[in-house]
Amino acid sequence: MSLAEEPGTSSIQNVMRGCVDAVADDGHPGLALVRVRLGDAMLLLARLTKRLAASLGVVPRRVLWVQMKSVALME
Repeated sequence: MSLAEEPGTSSIQNVMRGCVDAVADDGHPGLALVRVRLGDAMLLLARLTKRLAASLGVVPRRVLWVQMKSVALME
């Protein structure tokens, strides 16, 4: 999963609008845990560098785009 200010041209097809619900420190001093709400029922957890979180302005109630890569398995 990745977070973006705006969806762009990418190979990632699953892109949804989400709202930052909470930001917390991670066990590593350079990382932050970001909880993102999609709609009323789904919460996702992302681990970002604190540098990137600051660059994106990741704070509670900030609207961002959630991008999730899918995988195709073949036999």
